[in-house]
Amino acid sequence: MGVGGLPSGATVTALRDNPIAIAEGTAGAPKIQAAALDVTTAERDWVLARNSGAGVGEVGTYALLKSAGFSDISPGDTTAGSGLRYSTAGGTISTTPSGTWRCMGFVDISGGNPDDTTLFLRIS
Repeated sequence: MGVGGLPSGATVTALRDNPIAIAEGTAGAPKIQAAALDVTTAERDWVLARNSGAGVGEVGTYALLKSAGFSDISPGDTTAGSGLRYSTAGGTISTTPSGTWRCMGFVDISGGNPDDTTLFLRIS
């Protein structure tokens, strides 16, 4: 292709696929240099300020919760807060959270341990 000419289909496909190959670390693809990944102190502080500023039970926060029902909850399952209770690692139950939560562990009610407590992420 000359200057100002139309690129071939193969060239367009290669341009489309190259960023994907870079992100996947495909052999032969350009590599992202470590310097490009360096995070400045200001950037780190910006992220940490947003994380530490989140209140209990806000979207994006984690909590130790247990099921208020009688069914297992598997990793990745989403559950309404009304079906959960804040808990300690020992299983002491507290109040009901609001919103929707994603299970990050496993609650095995059917295994005979009604005190199963695990980590949940608030997603909405």
